[in-house]
Amino acid sequence: MSSSVCSSTSISKFISDQPYLHMLETKCTTMTDLKKIHAHLIKSGLIKDKIASSRVLAFSTKSPPIGDINYANLVFTHIENPNLFTWNTIIRGFSENSTPRYAIHLIIEMLSSSQVQPHLLTYPSIFKAYARGGLAKNGAQLHGRIIKLGLEFDTFIRNTILYMYASCGFLVEARKLFDEDEIKDVVSWNSMIMG
Repeated sequence: MSSSVCSSTSISKFISDQPYLHMLETKCTTMTDLKKIHAHLIKSGLIKDKIASSRVLAFSTKSPPIGDINYANLVFTHIENPNLFTWNTIIRGFSENSTPRYAIHLIIEMLSSSQVQPHLLTYPSIFKAYARGGLAKNGAQLHGRIIKLGLEFDTFIRNTILYMYASCGFLVEARKLFDEDEIKDVVSWNSMIMG
C-alpha cells in the first residue's frame, strides 16, 4: 500500500497490517524503542512510505523526555518530498522545543524550496515559534502574508498572532488586533492579560 491512502480507516488498517508500525503505535514509549523500530522500517524499505516515515517523525517530535527533536530532524531530512503533514509535524516540533528559531528556518525553507505550501495548521506553530524566540518584529512580516492570503480572521491563527505580539511586548499591535475581533474568546483575553 502506498502513502496515497487517504482515509483514516485505510491508514489505520495499513498500520495494523505492518507489525513494526503497529508496535510503534501501540507499544513504543521511548526513543530507544523508536530507534529499534525505525531500524526495522529502514531494513524492510517501509520507511520510504510517507505513512511510516510520518509516524516515526511524529513520535520523535514529542516533547522531552519522550521525543528527541534532533532525531526528528534527521528523520525529516531523509523524507523525499515531504507532504504537508510532515512539514507541519517538524515545524510544530521545533516551535515547542528548545530551538523555536529552527521552526522559523523551516518555514522559510518550505516557502522557498518546497512544492508544498503552508496551510491553516502551519501558521499557529510558526507564530508560536516567533513568540518563544522573542521575534515578533520578524513575525509581523508573516502576519502581513496572513492578511494577503485572507486568513486573518481564522480564530486559531489570529490568537497565536495576538499571543506573539503580547508575549513579546508589542502591546500596541496586540491591542489593535484584539480590538478588531468582534467576538473575543478566552484565549484572546488571556493573551491580552498576559501582555
